[in-house]
Amino acid sequence: EIDGEDEAYAFDLNEFFATDGKGRFLHDVEVDKFLDALTVQKRFPFSTEELRSELKHTFWLLERVDSAKALARKLAEHPVFKDYDIVLAAGDGRLEEDDPAAIRQSYDKVISAIAKGGKTITLSVGQLTTGVTVPEWTAVLMLCGVKSPALYMQAAFRAQNPCLFSEGTLFRRKTDAYVFD
Repeated sequence: EIDGEDEAYAFDLNEFFATDGKGRFLHDVEVDKFLDALTVQKRFPFSTEELRSELKHTFWLLERVDSAKALARKLAEHPVFKDYDIVLAAGDGRLEEDDPAAIRQSYDKVISAIAKGGKTITLSVGQLTTGVTVPEWTAVLMLCGVKSPALYMQAAFRAQNPCLFSEGTLFRRKTDAYVFD
């Protein structure tokens, strides 16, 4: 049902990442196929080593905490994403301004994971979408149907900042930021 009318079919990211009462995806096989597609289909964000290097630290936004937790488990078992440090910055699903201590804790977890020197994926359900800059993030994946244009724009621009990266003794400035919606 969309706006009170029955539609034959409509894809909904929030439904796609919905979970059952045991914390498993309702569309488990399809979520696996989605993660595989991200890593093997030509021109998809994580399909080559070059793209994975460009997208070393990313921010993924979901609708529900249980979905973020289920995705964290899936990513940890995935052949490609298991090599990433998965940071769950979902809190209890409330927006950031509700609990500054929880936001600080999530932010610190992200910064600590990045400091380890590997690749990271931050999974969020509202946290870290406004008022926070993580310079190393190069992409945002919108894995939910954001209803608020303001929240969408705030989340989308989490990756857009002129971060200076060090690679050994060399330094380079981030020139690109990506939003995958």
